[in-house]
Amino acid sequence: MDLRQFRYFIQAARRENFRKASDDLRVAQSALTRQIQHLEQELGFLLFDRVKRGVRLTAAGQRLLDRSQHILGEVDRLKESLQLEAHVPSGPVSLAAPPSIGRLLFNKLAQTFLKSYPKVNLSLLEGWTSNVLGQLRRGELSLAVVTDPPPDPLLEYTRLFTESLYLVGRPDDPRLKKRSLGAGSLGDFPLVMTSKHNRSRQLIEISAAREGAKLDIRLELESPETLRQLLLSGRIYGLLPYSSIFQDAQTRRLGAVPIKGQTMARYLAKSRNEANSVARETLEKITIGELRGLAKRIAIREQ
Repeated sequence: MDLRQFRYFIQAARRENFRKASDDLRVAQSALTRQIQHLEQELGFLLFDRVKRGVRLTAAGQRLLDRSQHILGEVDRLKESLQLEAHVPSGPVSLAAPPSIGRLLFNKLAQTFLKSYPKVNLSLLEGWTSNVLGQLRRGELSLAVVTDPPPDPLLEYTRLFTESLYLVGRPDDPRLKKRSLGAGSLGDFPLVMTSKHNRSRQLIEISAAREGAKLDIRLELESPETLRQLLLSGRIYGLLPYSSIFQDAQTRRLGAVPIKGQTMARYLAKSRNEANSVARETLEKITIGELRGLAKRIAIREQ
């Protein structure tokens, strides 16, 4: 038995499908299947039942999964401990952020790590708060920029900045030239918003409900560029944080008015259970510096 077999086995157990697991690991499905078969032969029992749409762990396979995850966790912690002692950022590290933040942050991070930390394998991913919190708990991400997250004993948060929410539409819309709007008036506007799983949308709907307003959500959309085109059409409005529209608002390509008393706080989150590494420490320090610098440049309140 070797560590590669355990890694293949764990991913296949997570995905319950050899093809999906091999895609995740970027190996041929035949190679993954062969390694799992070798593991089964060495152990003398089946780890998976083959079912119509994939595979399912046997009782013995479930016991092995629990033990093998612990073993690999110890190996990874040992590896990261040795890297800490060497004080050289290296190995894999990952960061997820909402698309509006990623658009402002990811290029800068990529350029910095390519130039200064060539031994780090950096992954930059777009993701909403509701999804990335689970990935952090499972050890699938190193860091994530999240919005107003709920308390979690498994996670540690560093507050970055607080920003206002804006109603956004065409630059010549007279209703967007006011100093501010109350949340209670939001029900008067046809809206395009992100999915119900998005933390920002959940907070907006809660605030509007407190003011007695029911949002008129006509469309759900995740594509920033398509959203921008729709807003320019004048037929619909968006509710967006200032960081996602400040460039268009400052150049008057879009009209925007702040919603009175409606803000969202951005945090950098990490797992308390994941062993620290020089790579994660480096990414964390640079990310905090870049986002707090951004907050100052675009007049967002830094915390």
